[in-house]
Amino acid sequence: MITISFDETHHLKNGKPLYATRYTKVMSFHDDIAPVEDNDQAFFINISNKIQFDRVFRKAYGFYEDIASVCDDSGWFHIDRNGHEIYAKRFAWVGNFQEGLCTVRDFNNNYFHININGNRPYLENYNYVGDFKYSIAVVTNHEGKATHIDRAGILIHNKFFDELDVYHKSYAIAKDKNGYFHINKKGDELYPDRYQKLEPFYNAAALATKHNNQKIIIEEKTLDALCITKEVIDKNRILDESFGYFKYQILFAILKLDILKNLQNNVNINLPTVSKKIIFRWLYVENIIDKNYTLTKKGNILENELKPLILYWQDLPFKVSTRLINSLKSGNEVFSQIYKKPFFEYLQDNKSLQEITFKLNAYYTNDYSDLIQKLNLSNETVCDIGGGNGSLLSSIKQLNHNITTILADKFQTTTDHTFIPINFFQPFYIQSDVFIVSRVLHDWDDEHAIKILLNIAQNMSRKSTLYLFETIVPNYSSIDKGHTLSFHLLSFLGGYERSLDDFDTIITSAHLKRVNVYSSNNLISVIKIIKWNI
Repeated sequence: MITISFDETHHLKNGKPLYATRYTKVMSFHDDIAPVEDNDQAFFINISNKIQFDRVFRKAYGFYEDIASVCDDSGWFHIDRNGHEIYAKRFAWVGNFQEGLCTVRDFNNNYFHININGNRPYLENYNYVGDFKYSIAVVTNHEGKATHIDRAGILIHNKFFDELDVYHKSYAIAKDKNGYFHINKKGDELYPDRYQKLEPFYNAAALATKHNNQKIIIEEKTLDALCITKEVIDKNRILDESFGYFKYQILFAILKLDILKNLQNNVNINLPTVSKKIIFRWLYVENIIDKNYTLTKKGNILENELKPLILYWQDLPFKVSTRLINSLKSGNEVFSQIYKKPFFEYLQDNKSLQEITFKLNAYYTNDYSDLIQKLNLSNETVCDIGGGNGSLLSSIKQLNHNITTILADKFQTTTDHTFIPINFFQPFYIQSDVFIVSRVLHDWDDEHAIKILLNIAQNMSRKSTLYLFETIVPNYSSIDKGHTLSFHLLSFLGGYERSLDDFDTIITSAHLKRVNVYSSNNLISVIKIIKWNI
């Protein structure tokens, strides 16, 4: 048996040096040929330490599927077992062939696969692509999201994740903002839980580490979890999280004072010395500015993308949350007690707040991108009930150019769609094939939500469809999917995020019938509804 020495300078056979030469680095033999490096050169040797192919490279790696990756002054390419180039092209980098395809990077830093002729099986470019296993590979797009493709470059399930692994016995490990989990070949999660670490299923069992560092075994067939270590409670982490609200109040104050905006535009910051001192120190600690008081990438995102969201959430919602105890005791909203009118009336009188909420709606529409395709629209009339500034309706129109769009709400805020003024608590008449209600019902208690659905039902025929875009709260899950937000909705508006059972209750109360649910890896799902009795 031939192995590599501990210092990686030569090969051993049965623990003894195979030859007297010492190289800068050696790699494993593949069918009696091994790549070695000698200072700035790389070449191949056989077990007799004879140089093969009469060729020297800058870099050389072992043979996989009888093909080796090499690099010379012209770039990276592949050679066969006779040392001949298998194609004429050159690349900025190449990997090893697996299942007849290979990962490469071109000189524009695009990643894709090639076959043994050096040709691409598909045209798409990616930020990175991995090796094929069982004819499926992981690719990462230019937004940093990962998905699976087949050998022709076709998306396997058209779902994207923060991280993704290859399939192992029908399942792959994926990661979203909450942690790791398993998916099937449809891209669907096997369970709602998320983990800090996760392994593939080996002999029908997978090792997982929970966020409290407790280790469990997940059974593949039943998905039951067997705890194999004790639960560890990190008290310091709990205390740190309880102090987190103040961190965001600091950020809110800094954004409200336009500190980042002024730094970006080289405008003098007119604040007391001590204020500037502690602000700049905090911004540096949080990686929002560098030592030159220049905004980092994170700082630019905060100022130019996320600022409206933070200014909204850390203002009125934060102030109302100080009365959360009162809201929980009464089961009602407390916004009107503080500001003397319900939120939506307050919003109508506050133009600056309207601007922020419109930006919020446009931002949250990103949650719907993979769900809009589930609607299967062609040339129907689509009416968005309570559609606000029409951002969702515009996104739907972008993907379905032949539809006719109607925006129905109390006040008109856009001219992009036909507008019909309504109060959805009062009967109205709108002729439409498809009705959409997006994140409206969670603003209201069950009584008001049923009224909205009843009024929509009066406009539906047996061919009509209603789609609810809402968060569906899982009854048992280790991740927070709307559970915390429910406290805000209750104190602010009187509503809450519902479970599927909760939705079924209000849907059937409005003489409607749920026929399907389309879930995504984001917060939002779509509930497809038809009329129960005509």
